Amino acid sequence: MRKILLAIALFCTAVFAQPEDRDFSYWPRSYFASIGFNVIANRGGLHHRDIKIQDEDGLTETINMPTAKILLSPDYNIGVNIREFSLAASFQYWTQETAIKDLPDEQDMRYMRIGAEFTYNFFYPDIFQVGVGLGYSYTNLKIKKNTTSIKGFFDTTLMGSGIALVTNMRYNLTEHFGLIPSLRIFETWYKAVNTKNSGTVELKNYIWQTYVAVSINAMVQF
Repeated sequence: MRKILLAIALFCTAVFAQPEDRDFSYWPRSYFASIGFNVIANRGGLHHRDIKIQDEDGLTETINMPTAKILLSPDYNIGVNIREFSLAASFQYWTQETAIKDLPDEQDMRYMRIGAEFTYNFFYPDIFQVGVGLGYSYTNLKIKKNTTSIKGFFDTTLMGSGIALVTNMRYNLTEHFGLIPSLRIFETWYKAVNTKNSGTVELKNYIWQTYVAVSINAMVQF
């Protein structure tokens, strides 16, 4: 999470730093914000593993994983264009029900991702551009009552980081409005888990999960 906050701080510095007049003509700058919706397919260790940890009283807790293979999430982005380059901060947040491995009832699962992305836009400054780039993100997955022990059922939070391959197509309908369909592939590793009775526990073996997100966003730029 500290790396994400540092990346966002650097991003804000890049966004708000003002170039000298002689530089602005060569490095024209515009700002944008977009909102859309993601359909996210995911595969990996969450669907095949459970985790056993010791709580603060020395009792064993079993963390049963969510099995949802399709997630839905709004997609929010703000950023800056500098010639053919784009820097963006992205945010996704959604809650949905999911089946839990080895448990009979579905439970609520909250999916949150915050990240930074850098893309190079081919065909700049045409009205139709193709962007390719990389991203880095922090992911937080909270599941209701999926941890079991002799004490009962408890909530679990999984915390991890990820890198992404980002591709998009930017179609500028007017000078200030456009559409951006995107494809992002996140390779995420969950490296810590938190429960009420165990606190935060670092995982010796990371849980690797691949997320493939398809979205379409409406964009305003100025």
